[in-house]
Amino acid sequence: MLGLGIISPIMPLYASDLGANLVQIGLLSSAWSISRLIFTAPAGRYSDRGSKKRVIMAGLLVYAVISFLYVLAWDFTSLISIRFLHGLGSAMTMPIAMAYGAVLAPRGKEGRYMGLMTSAMFAGMGLGPYLGGTLTDIFGSKSVAFYAMGGLSALSLFLVAVFLPDQRVESDRGDMPRPSFMKVLSIRILRAAFIYRVVGALGRGSVMGFLSMYLSNPVAEGGLGISYSMVGLILTVSQLSSAFLQGPFGELADRYSKIRLILLGGVLGALGLALIPLAHNTWEALAAQLVFTVGGAVGMPALTAIVAIEGREIGMGTTMSVLQSSMSLGMIAGPLLSGILGDLFGLKIIFFIGSAIYLVGTSAFFVLQRH
Repeated sequence: MLGLGIISPIMPLYASDLGANLVQIGLLSSAWSISRLIFTAPAGRYSDRGSKKRVIMAGLLVYAVISFLYVLAWDFTSLISIRFLHGLGSAMTMPIAMAYGAVLAPRGKEGRYMGLMTSAMFAGMGLGPYLGGTLTDIFGSKSVAFYAMGGLSALSLFLVAVFLPDQRVESDRGDMPRPSFMKVLSIRILRAAFIYRVVGALGRGSVMGFLSMYLSNPVAEGGLGISYSMVGLILTVSQLSSAFLQGPFGELADRYSKIRLILLGGVLGALGLALIPLAHNTWEALAAQLVFTVGGAVGMPALTAIVAIEGREIGMGTTMSVLQSSMSLGMIAGPLLSGILGDLFGLKIIFFIGSAIYLVGTSAFFVLQRH
């Protein structure tokens, strides 16, 4: 996740250097999500039948190889093709790692364990943007970020190969039939979680692909004129704050209402997105991003804990993969919608629309889970 975080503030700028417009930059994010949507569910089902370690290792291998191909991109078409293949590696790593951790979680402590897993995710993503922005400023080249991601992915592959036990960490109901995608969604609370993640990812995906561009663009072009390093710092502080909060809110989810925490997180997330375009300087942008961050930290451990509880009965890899697919589904349309809006009305409108979408997803979850 550190490697992925390194390129997060660089990717939109790298695509722009290759001549991509805002719609194409949005399409670049959608290609990643389309790939994840296609491959995540099959990877999850395979991991339930076989070795989760082998699936994770295969994903990391793809991740490492594809990382180095980015620097060979010569136009937008080649770049988006590489981005699509990179999504395959992502589909085989994080969802399966989450499933591995969920199966190991003792009953009644799903929130704590899922909080720890998401802490690792946000910690890596948190350190990455600042490192990526700093490397770009120091070397004067965006390509160095992709080399760093490839090296870190290879290191992760080595660590998993050496230290992760190759055990079949699945329910002892070995003869249990593995569920289909639709079987998972037939469970009402999982359907509510799925829709919450779809719409929430639609709102999040609408802005995350353009956040670094908005912050770094000159004021004359409708941005805030912040340097690459400061953009990376804002994203880093945000993600590290989220990593720090995931564990405490995960433990809170084990003791109190998971539903209320999810709803509270949705409202805070929508508020944070709406505040971003109202910022006038670096510190106001950081404050708005932190509100958005707290929203995610409140709701995410509770949501994944619900999925982990249900996954014990129907197959953890498949269930976690369905949740990850919901995020990919929302992030397919979000960047495209934002690219169109950005080209027509400027970057600021993207954040207001994303906030409204976030509230719609929270409301839909509230209605669906009531019964």
